[in-house]
Amino acid sequence: MADALVPVPDPTFLTTEQLSRGLTNLRELLEARINAVEEAAHHRYEDLRRVPTETDRQVVHLKELFNEKLTSVQKQFDERDIRSQASEDAAKVAVNAALQAQKEAASAQNDSNAAAITKSEAATIKQIDGILALLNSNTIGTNDKITTINARLDRGDGVTKGGHDIRSESRLDTGTMVAIISVAVMAVSVAAGLFGFALHH
Repeated sequence: MADALVPVPDPTFLTTEQLSRGLTNLRELLEARINAVEEAAHHRYEDLRRVPTETDRQVVHLKELFNEKLTSVQKQFDERDIRSQASEDAAKVAVNAALQAQKEAASAQNDSNAAAITKSEAATIKQIDGILALLNSNTIGTNDKITTINARLDRGDGVTKGGHDIRSESRLDTGTMVAIISVAVMAVSVAAGLFGFALHH
């Protein structure tokens, strides 16, 4: 009786077989999915490896750009230093040239002053010699007049009456006055010459 209840074909066997096929299909499906997930994970891993490489390239590029900019800035600083040094050198040359020119001008001025002093001294000596010659001439003239007057007095020419005495005395006074004025003019001339000489020195 127990056998009569089991249908033919046996469902247990069919169920087991179907279950086995389903498990195989499920296994294949799961393996396909796992393989797909592994492949996707592998692609992601490659992308992750490649992305840092791209980032590294960009970083290297930025470093090169930054170094280029720094080099440019350093070059500008160097050029500025060169221009500054050239400007300083030019200023030094100009100052040295100006000092040398001033030194030469001062030397020329000193030479000119020395020549002017020598010329002024010669002119002053000439003036003094002229004044001395004039004084000497005036002194000789005055001495001659005095000698003449004394000779006349010794001869008695001066002893007369009235108007004649007054004229003799007047002549004597005039001669003395001329001598005094000559001496005064000579003294003033000597003083003026010495004063002019002192002014030039």
